[in-house]
Amino acid sequence: MSFLERLERACAVFVERTFAKTFPSDLEPAQIARKLVSTMEAHTTDVEGTRCAPGAYCAYVNPTDYERLEEHREYLERAWAELLTDLAGRVGMSFEGDAVRVAMAPRESIPLGAIEIELPGAASARARFRLRMIEGVPPDGLYAVESVARVGRGEGNDVFLADPSVSREHAVVDVRSGDAFVRDLGSTNGTFVNGSRTERRSLRDGDELCFGNTRMRFESR
Repeated sequence: MSFLERLERACAVFVERTFAKTFPSDLEPAQIARKLVSTMEAHTTDVEGTRCAPGAYCAYVNPTDYERLEEHREYLERAWAELLTDLAGRVGMSFEGDAVRVAMAPRESIPLGAIEIELPGAASARARFRLRMIEGVPPDGLYAVESVARVGRGEGNDVFLADPSVSREHAVVDVRSGDAFVRDLGSTNGTFVNGSRTERRSLRDGDELCFGNTRMRFESR
């Protein structure tokens, strides 16, 4: 089992145990948890043979989402930090600093339901990227891509598409290298870039992507 697979399996168990009873009808705390894990994995470096990850994370959400979750903010921040600490221990990873710190804060520019994870004090050399909905649900959807964005019909994806023609795990958009590319995950109906079906392809500002019947535009900013 790969390093990422071990992280994701442990994450799924932790999320189910920690959030399912407290938030039985609200998936967002679990979505933030998975986004934190994805960010931790994307920024892990090898220091003298030891995997080392950032120790501080800030989860930015729309002010309306923040208002809904604020009552539980301290609990959630502790639970998310425990999740990252638990996963790191399982795979022999260390953190920068003495302890993991996670904070949640509102940001006006983030669409309702979206999440952006930033590393406080860390200078990012990556460009900023996003996927904008052209045809699909929600019609005004806008999704920031910080490192790796998983696209699919499964509710645990970074870009959740309520489209029956989209596979549960459809594709991945990866911008970790500073460049961007999309990779199909063996989806039933395929991934298309500017009308051409592809398994893996580099992306440029303005490219149109189709996942099933959902059309999105890739944007750099």
